Amino acid sequence: MQIGDIVVSRAGHDTGDPFVVIAVLNEQFVLIADGKSRTAEKPKLKRKRHLRVVDQSGITDPTNAALKRRIKQFIQERRLYAEK
Repeated sequence: MQIGDIVVSRAGHDTGDPFVVIAVLNEQFVLIADGKSRTAEKPKLKRKRHLRVVDQSGITDPTNAALKRRIKQFIQERRLYAEK
């Protein structure tokens, strides 16, 4: 798991929600944000084992607008894939 990965929460009140990893703190913890409920200025601390990596975002400098845009694009791509 590295900075820029799109992850989906597997545990907690945010189960199933997509986020982008904005910082890796150590072997167990990362900081995640989605630009909406969890902004880049106030990210969520989450254990790596509670997250599943689903895609690479390509975001190197996370801003709230970039996070929202990339997560929205990811959801649309996933929806199109599910319809096929």
